[in-house]
Amino acid sequence: VKMKVKVNMASSICLVSAALLLALASAAVVPDFGPNFNPTTEPNMNGEYVISTTPGGTPGLFPKNYKDYPGGVEAYTAYTPAMTTLYSQVWWSPLAPANLPEEMVKKYAGQKVAFVGWEIDQVQRTPQGDISVPISATYNHHYNNQLIGAKASFKKVTFDGPEDPRVAKLAKVSGHGMIPWDQPHYVVEREDGTLSLGDNQDHVFITSGNGGEYRKTYHGYAPGYAIIVDSPTQFQVTPMQIDTWNREKMNFTTDLPKFVPGPLPRASEAPEGAEYSGLLECPMTTRLVKAIDGKYMVQKKDTCANPILTFQECYHAAASTFPSNHKFVNSTGTDPTRPVGCSVSTDSASPLSIHTFFNKANSSSVECAAGAKSLVGATSSLVDMQISLDATTATITLKGPSNVWFGVGFGAQAMLDAPWTVIADGYGNVSEYQLGNHVAGNQLKKSVTVVSNTVVQGLRTVIVSRPLQGAGPNYYTFNASAEDASIPVINAVGSGPAYAYHKDKAPTSIVLLPTSEQGACVCPQAPEPFGLATGSLVYHRVENQTGDIGAGSVAFGKQKCPVYPQTVLNEQRNPTCDIRYYQGGQWACHHMWSLLDADQEIPWANESLVFYHKYRFYVQPYNQTYHTPVRYGGNTQLLIGSPWEYDVPKCGPGVPGCSLDNGTWVHTITGSVMGADNFAGLNFHCHAPTCLSMEVFVCPKGISTKDCNETIGKPMCRQEPVYGGAGNPATKGTRFDEAGYIAIPDCYWGSSEFGLEAPPNVTGLALHMVKRCNATYAHYGEMAGGQPWVF
Repeated sequence: VKMKVKVNMASSICLVSAALLLALASAAVVPDFGPNFNPTTEPNMNGEYVISTTPGGTPGLFPKNYKDYPGGVEAYTAYTPAMTTLYSQVWWSPLAPANLPEEMVKKYAGQKVAFVGWEIDQVQRTPQGDISVPISATYNHHYNNQLIGAKASFKKVTFDGPEDPRVAKLAKVSGHGMIPWDQPHYVVEREDGTLSLGDNQDHVFITSGNGGEYRKTYHGYAPGYAIIVDSPTQFQVTPMQIDTWNREKMNFTTDLPKFVPGPLPRASEAPEGAEYSGLLECPMTTRLVKAIDGKYMVQKKDTCANPILTFQECYHAAASTFPSNHKFVNSTGTDPTRPVGCSVSTDSASPLSIHTFFNKANSSSVECAAGAKSLVGATSSLVDMQISLDATTATITLKGPSNVWFGVGFGAQAMLDAPWTVIADGYGNVSEYQLGNHVAGNQLKKSVTVVSNTVVQGLRTVIVSRPLQGAGPNYYTFNASAEDASIPVINAVGSGPAYAYHKDKAPTSIVLLPTSEQGACVCPQAPEPFGLATGSLVYHRVENQTGDIGAGSVAFGKQKCPVYPQTVLNEQRNPTCDIRYYQGGQWACHHMWSLLDADQEIPWANESLVFYHKYRFYVQPYNQTYHTPVRYGGNTQLLIGSPWEYDVPKCGPGVPGCSLDNGTWVHTITGSVMGADNFAGLNFHCHAPTCLSMEVFVCPKGISTKDCNETIGKPMCRQEPVYGGAGNPATKGTRFDEAGYIAIPDCYWGSSEFGLEAPPNVTGLALHMVKRCNATYAHYGEMAGGQPWVF
């Protein structure tokens, strides 16, 4: 095979001598693909694309249409199965495998195919043709796609849980930082029954440009580079879509409508008049609670050393601290007259009802239970019990069966603790004992005053009072000023009226709370350092909303944000790194979860959005002398998020990572990883409406990731997203020209004939990433990662 060669000797990214050989290979003469090859003459399905020019490249030479590819390409169209959502719902579940077009499968049976690119749209299918669904109606957060050939097959499996070893393996190559493990998944098995991870020509992943930018970001490779699949048969997509369609104000069946937001939850950060929906950032709603691993205490003096940070944790923490027989009335507000964080109070008339309040105020001088003049607590176990304390006196109410004895021991969880105990027998007598270890113990001199002793419908209610201070060392002392508001108790009932061996016993506790608004604080005990807390986000379906079919929970592990120098997020104390601080993002967006608050009805409950992903694949017959096989660089992803997502704070003076750039607040994060492989393409993944730029620098050999930065390193690739409505020729006047939404111009390497630099070999070289975002407003769940195509 003769070869014509164009070598760009000035290339600033020719990192190793092998780059020259790569450039020679990429400039090979295009082969004749034979008489059965039928190249398309149709323009791109989604119009022209924008490509970033690397520092040593030449703009304007890259093919603008797939039909202009050297040697031509065949085009095949295929659809995924349908997705169905209501407004505010998330779709994040694997779709069943879809067959590639029959004519393609038959034509290439027994042959290898070079997939040189593909296009994607989201459409409704009608008898009159496809209707493109705007990204402002259903937002693609991300997708994963895998192709298989005849020697592989999809297998539907259910994972055993987040610790299933298959989850970790798949997350490296197909996840978006996490795998929705509770959904059925489609893994790929080869002919010998082994699990495939997409590192062979029977099974490949084609995941890139996979967010809101996915329709107008170029999916493909420079001429001469391709994904290779042997005898392709099927593809399988796992999309994450968020339904943001205002059914009343946006009619997309006739033209591209102006975006009009629908209802939003309270936590939405979208400002008034925003060109995007606040739902696409997955704000935490009141349908979610945070179940943090660890224990809490109810504290009634001083302040919490580490206050609870979100109402989702507050409500769950309060519920987990009290026995299950309590009822909770939850509320959130900003009140400088209450303690910071999570507090609880009760009503003396209804002590089993707990009023939980989360205070959003950043600071308050009010201490836990400040100024409380009385404390009340109750629980219901074998015996119903209530304790009321004022400045001098404890009043104890006990209720149990009238025909047998019952009793309660205070400050203990077992008879072995020898607690002071009040016994009411079946004859109506009230006595006091210090219990022994599984024996009746010693009767004590009476210290209580019987206020009342009544029997109603077979239940005896005894009310006694006594001073807070115990009458001696064998008596319990009630401490109204104790830091811990919880009193452990043991209660028992007998088989007969006389005090004897118990029929049943049980430990429980009573939590004493103020009856004023200045409640006692719910505080974490021995909290983990930042970034190391674990737990789950738990969804609570609203039962009277027929449209709400969400369920389940999402596990949140420790060290979600990698340690420095891979990212600076821990140093910036970014909320995404720790479940206690987490405010929104993809962890709050699970399959069929609604992103509205619990008191918001899901609107348009009878108007489902049914749509499909539409793919157009562009292929050539594989030619070993011309095509360089590439693969998705799952193990070489340039991740500086957690591993993908992070929060962009509303910037201001003193906020970590923030700076003023020509009057605009910009938030910057950085990170470094060690490079590997030869790069053929690189897509940076980020979301509208905050993404400004992302770039990567390559440092000289011998420079560590800790020392690599944009000063030492040479620029390798810089990408600035193209915003819809900004007049860019690639989008202007098209159905994709949606204000506020983006396309991302990828970087490519290949032949200088197409304005490209030779593919850089970055193996063993430190790569430094810089991500910049507009931080005029806060944003949840922004992405920061590079998706490389390597060989």
